[in-house]
Amino acid sequence: MDEIEELSLEHSRARFEVMEGERSADFGLLLADAMIYAIGFISVIIALADIANSINPTEWLWKDGDLVLLACGAALWFCSQSLNDFKRFLPLWLRMALKLGIGPKAFADQSESAQRRRASTLLLSSLLSAVIGWKIGNLDGSIVTRVGIDFHLVIYVVAVGLMLLGAHWFRLIRSESSIQQFDR
Repeated sequence: MDEIEELSLEHSRARFEVMEGERSADFGLLLADAMIYAIGFISVIIALADIANSINPTEWLWKDGDLVLLACGAALWFCSQSLNDFKRFLPLWLRMALKLGIGPKAFADQSESAQRRRASTLLLSSLLSAVIGWKIGNLDGSIVTRVGIDFHLVIYVVAVGLMLLGAHWFRLIRSESSIQQFDR
């Protein structure tokens, strides 16, 4: 291999790297983001339903509410923001004008520190979801899905899925990438 070809291969290596499992990591991140956002929103609404007896927050009965459920829901919302590089803080029209996109970046387009942050966020979200599932399971009344499954069991399944996805991301970060050679 001559020097120019070697230099070209070295500088284009990152563009042509192939890593097994990237597509599942990208799809899993989109699905996890939606689940994290939904569980966080639902837990905040449930917590506020016990606290808020009027629209005025000064009249809310904070001591009667489940502050752990409220805090975990808010933390899950923050985790969802972290998965999206906090782009949702900006209005949609501004994100589009700045060409930031709507969803999270693909695995291959992220730096290693961003990949580690997202994997850690997935594991933290798993823990927070499990706590929310436990708190919802211990409510006075039970919340049941349309098909008759207790909602806290659904949240437990999502928590396990988030944990497995976080582990998958860490495995991808540690794994070696390879260059796919094509016939010339």
